[in-house]
Amino acid sequence: MTNTMTFDEHGSSVERLSFAMFQEQLRHVARFVTAAAPANPLDAVLKAIHNNPAMSQARLLTRILAAYIGRQVSFRSAEVSAFDKEHLALVVALMDSHDAGTLPATEWQRAADEAEAAQHDIGG
Repeated sequence: MTNTMTFDEHGSSVERLSFAMFQEQLRHVARFVTAAAPANPLDAVLKAIHNNPAMSQARLLTRILAAYIGRQVSFRSAEVSAFDKEHLALVVALMDSHDAGTLPATEWQRAADEAEAAQHDIGG
């Protein structure tokens, strides 16, 4: 697990996190969020993305799905706080589902591809 410090186009420092560190920080932030987990977190995430693909939370969910299937994705430390309680609970359910291995890799691939297609449809 690594994090690095980079600089944006304005010379401001930006802390970049590995996906593992990003997940760890998400779990830390979500430790007091209580919400019922959806039956299928992948479907719930896709629904959230399709409901408003231009929303920053949807873009971040898409990147999380891409990271789960091994695509190169970077995360900024500040993005940990980008989720509202509803989406944070959804992300935790997604992480738990992945950790439990309840869905096959083909489903994760399908979800990541579908999420990215939704982003491209809006020009993202």
